[in-house]
Amino acid sequence: MTASVTVWIALFSWPVVALIFYRLWNPQVAVVATLICGYLLLPERMGIDLPVLPRLNKDTIPALSALFLVWLASRNAQSAQGMLPGWLPRDKVALGLIGLMLVGAFGTALTNLSPTFNGPVLQPGLQLYDGFSLALRVLVLLVPFLIARKILATPEGQRTLVVFFVGAAVAYAFLALWEVRMSPQLNRQIYGFVSAAWDQHRRAGGFRPLLFLEHGLFVGIFLASAVLLAFGLARAETGRRRALFAAAGIWLAVTILLSKVVGALSIVLLLLPVVLFAARRTQLFVALGLGLIVLTYPMLRNADVIPTTAAVSLAGRISAERADSLAFRFRMEDRLLARAKQRPVFGWGGYGRNEVYDETGRDTTVTDGRWVILFGQGGWVRYLGEFGLLLCGILRLILLPRDRIEPVTVMLAMALTANMVDLLPNAGVSTLTWMMAGALVGRLELRGTEPQKTAEAVPTGRRPLRYARDFGPPKTAREAPSGLRQADRASVAHRPTAGRTPGRSDG
Repeated sequence: MTASVTVWIALFSWPVVALIFYRLWNPQVAVVATLICGYLLLPERMGIDLPVLPRLNKDTIPALSALFLVWLASRNAQSAQGMLPGWLPRDKVALGLIGLMLVGAFGTALTNLSPTFNGPVLQPGLQLYDGFSLALRVLVLLVPFLIARKILATPEGQRTLVVFFVGAAVAYAFLALWEVRMSPQLNRQIYGFVSAAWDQHRRAGGFRPLLFLEHGLFVGIFLASAVLLAFGLARAETGRRRALFAAAGIWLAVTILLSKVVGALSIVLLLLPVVLFAARRTQLFVALGLGLIVLTYPMLRNADVIPTTAAVSLAGRISAERADSLAFRFRMEDRLLARAKQRPVFGWGGYGRNEVYDETGRDTTVTDGRWVILFGQGGWVRYLGEFGLLLCGILRLILLPRDRIEPVTVMLAMALTANMVDLLPNAGVSTLTWMMAGALVGRLELRGTEPQKTAEAVPTGRRPLRYARDFGPPKTAREAPSGLRQADRASVAHRPTAGRTPGRSDG
């Protein structure tokens, strides 16, 4: 695979692009633009391998650039308004699940030290180094989650994420439709190579768009998430904005239909009626129910609860090709599950140890779904850690009173659910998936009071939101509760604050 010089220009100029975003917009918009645009526009499968450190590619470079922007903004009192304290979640469940993912990384390495025969293939054992390497990859994977939890937890931050997500999808749809007509050529024309197999993107006499993502299925789930967000915004808005977001949702739905991404279209048809007609709490219960199915999917497949035969028959009504493809996926899952059951706690690790080989040494399995890859490589520990963290925000939001669940938060929960459901047939966990999960977990740390009322009670230089850590007796004037005497409030209100960073607008 030969790449042109534009690959390296795009990748290593992205930190400069992120700084330009930071100068143009407020930190929330700059971080969202850095992560989403990096995911959508930078080239796949290209990067630089560094010793010990993670690979520098389209996932790590935007994430580290956004991390630097958040650190830069946190040093300025005005820019830091609305950020949550610290870099790790204060929610004990979320923090415990992150710890479970790290424990699973070392557990996988320590339980696979010995070489093993897989068919006639002798596969080498893992080393403690592999545990450290996998733990580092977990931390890098979670950088978008930690950033979103810190800076996108407020309703304003979540709205920034949702609106930018929909706007980016509307623009991306134009490129997708160009490839539907002209074939997946943009990545080759700009970056000099094709990132996926050509024959997988020929559909019904036309083409499935690929653009700059790893596979056309990733394009589909991105557009499907944006459809749900667009119609969620249309339902929450009034007047001209409602019509604008509804038109965006229709445009994106038509793009999915023309792109021939059956899985993404099925997810839209499943969840869109819930977004349009169900109450907020009902939407959260639907999201939780589907999330729990994903969380327990290996158990359900082992127990033969999932109606695979009926699913294949239903796909056959669409086309024989779709039915054959789905039946093939189920056969591969059965083989991989049989292999995974031999080491269910910590899994087999990487290097193909979780796959199945025949008597000639040929790999007889294809790993498509994220769930079966993670379960086979990391067992229940890493599986529950990762999928539990994705589901954590939705589960805990249901416990909040109904009047403290903002519509934009429910939109993110439904879009995240669409992504989780897609992880059963596909491996499309992405930066955007972790951003939505992080924003929902961050919402749990906000004290459930109306921002306007808090601003009137404590007229300080801080953003008018209190955090869960501020409960209890005050330690300094900055943590003064709303019950202070009027004179104390005045002294807090006149505390000097740092000025605004020159040259940057509020976006």
